[in-house]
Amino acid sequence: MNILNFFVKKKIETVREVQALIGDTYMYAVVIAVIALILSFAIASLIKYEGGRNARDHIKRRVWYIVTGVTFVIAFFLYNSLYVSSFIMRPPLLAQFKTANILATLVLLGVYAALGIITMLVFRRSKWGSILGKSKN
Repeated sequence: MNILNFFVKKKIETVREVQALIGDTYMYAVVIAVIALILSFAIASLIKYEGGRNARDHIKRRVWYIVTGVTFVIAFFLYNSLYVSSFIMRPPLLAQFKTANILATLVLLGVYAALGIITMLVFRRSKWGSILGKSKN
């Protein structure tokens, strides 16, 4: 897997090339999910705690977690749909890639949500863990 192949494409005309592209797409989906999670963690760390009874800081973190996830998912799907698929010349191969693009987008969403919730449960008493709601002392 060459990172340049992801950005600078050549025409894809064989089944083997599409299968390699699909494998790369799944790997990039997982990598992008981890990057989105790291960015969400950084944003959550930047939001200050609010004192008092009606503190809304955990809601702000939750909103930013959702916005970050949705933004990365949409960007990944559109990048593959509009840019990467334009290099696939044969319609049957394009249909195969479009199906794989949808599945890879779901993988991205699943990894983002699953790793996010698991890490929030692990770091329950931190700003990151507060996204799940107020923790009881």
